[in-house]
Amino acid sequence: MKELEFPKDFDWQMWINRWDRMQEKYIPKRSERFDIIVKLVRETQDNISHILDLGCGTGSLMLAMLKAFPNSKVLGIDFDPTLLPLTRKRLVSFGNRVHIILDDLRKLNWLEQIPKSIDAVISATALHWMKPDELIKLYVQLAKILKPGGIFLNADHVGSNNNKIQKVWQKHKEEMICQCQSEAWEDFWSGYMSVLGLETTQVCQRVLGGWEGGFEDGMPLAWHFDRLKDVGFESVDCFWRCDCDAVYGGIKK
Repeated sequence: MKELEFPKDFDWQMWINRWDRMQEKYIPKRSERFDIIVKLVRETQDNISHILDLGCGTGSLMLAMLKAFPNSKVLGIDFDPTLLPLTRKRLVSFGNRVHIILDDLRKLNWLEQIPKSIDAVISATALHWMKPDELIKLYVQLAKILKPGGIFLNADHVGSNNNKIQKVWQKHKEEMICQCQSEAWEDFWSGYMSVLGLETTQVCQRVLGGWEGGFEDGMPLAWHFDRLKDVGFESVDCFWRCDCDAVYGGIKK
């Protein structure tokens, strides 16, 4: 598996802008999520040298961390070779403070590319695609690489055990999505794949089909709290919420 190479004269800045606008359509109050992650990392960590972004996509959250913590190195890992070239372009001005990894979080050997002590592990709208047993294994891994006192924060979909509550949350989210005039997810990917000369159906099957078994709605917060406590996290909590989306996490003991 290797990263894609852009064609000549590829307008990467335009595609990054389109990505961000599309994400803001489907992820209401996206900037609020980033802001609370930055604040919590700043207030809980005395010295921040290494930050790891799981499922980094095009590097939107990485950019926020690089700006907020100018003395840190920020690592990003993702398994989509079509997005990581955009990440590199977006973050090129930060030089060797950026380390981008093409790998699959469901595989054990991704840890081999990570420093032994991470101050903060962050993620945004990526981990809900993992199956519950895969997510439990990931939490165990995070407890190993985080330094004592380090923080894990995930801004992601979280579900409800009550179907009626879930429907209320989803309806409100759909109403917010409809109010945004940005392009649809399908239109972005169709255009992006066309410019890259790739077959849209095959790429979508690889990226999305590869996560078959995950939960689009996400697991309930209580489930995450229990699993994180089981592997050695404390001060586990929900730090921000908007219906079926939340920022949750905890501190490594």
